[in-house]
Amino acid sequence: MRQFVKYSGIIAVSLILASCGGGMFKADKPETDDDILLGQKGQTLWEAKLQYVKIVNQDVSSIANEQPAALTREELRAVLSSLYVTESLALGLREVENPLFSIGELQILSTAISNGLAQANDSEDINFVTIGVHPSALANERKTTSGRVFMSGGRLNIIFGLIHDPYSDKDKATSQPIDRRIHPLLPGSRKTDSKPKALVALDSGQSFYLDPDTGKERTDWLVIDIATVLKVVAERKAGDDGVSPELREDIARNKQETSNLRHDVSNMKEILFDLTDEIGQLKQQIEKLNAKP
Repeated sequence: MRQFVKYSGIIAVSLILASCGGGMFKADKPETDDDILLGQKGQTLWEAKLQYVKIVNQDVSSIANEQPAALTREELRAVLSSLYVTESLALGLREVENPLFSIGELQILSTAISNGLAQANDSEDINFVTIGVHPSALANERKTTSGRVFMSGGRLNIIFGLIHDPYSDKDKATSQPIDRRIHPLLPGSRKTDSKPKALVALDSGQSFYLDPDTGKERTDWLVIDIATVLKVVAERKAGDDGVSPELREDIARNKQETSNLRHDVSNMKEILFDLTDEIGQLKQQIEKLNAKP
């Protein structure tokens, strides 16, 4: 279970860290005004270039959703803030848990999806695509997350299409602009497993959907027990001396990124130490060879 530390007397330090880019959202900024908007049917709740939150028809209509559903923006933000993703950093030498959504993504999704769940009927889902700035092996980079959201079985369901997928406007091999009509940023589907590159790190009240047809878990399909998650979040926030939820999120993210950086530096020191030792041995061997008549 993920644990959080109580914070007091470090607000000023956290604000300084936050100003240095600790997880703050930076919107997608295409180079031209001719960027292609994804043609999705349904009611648009929010849209910014390739990013959007929309009410759409179910991709499979066999099971009715439990909607409209009342889930406040604050509750949804707490639920989404509890989601972390397991990723490899330091050139793949170790795995860390990073927040699934950036501060900006949380702000957008908590408001738009809450609104969408209140409006959608039992045959509709809420699809989303967001682009946030997240930690990577060497530096922060833009990453895409997309999904399909609905209420079913008394739980919040999110089927991911992409999870922290590196985002680029241009193809790395050809440097040509990527045509999103051919390579769209798709949400998840009930029909098939998207097999995202990164996986959500499960915590209390979170589980993967068990496919009844295959008997296997779908790692792209997250099922969230809202009551359990909100209870755990409330317990972890207890005694935080009145720190606002937004600032607490930023503190936690900066703390995580600082920890990641320290681990990476430590790993690099170990690598350099090993290399230095090997170089010293090679020098000794060369000196012995040169000393031979």
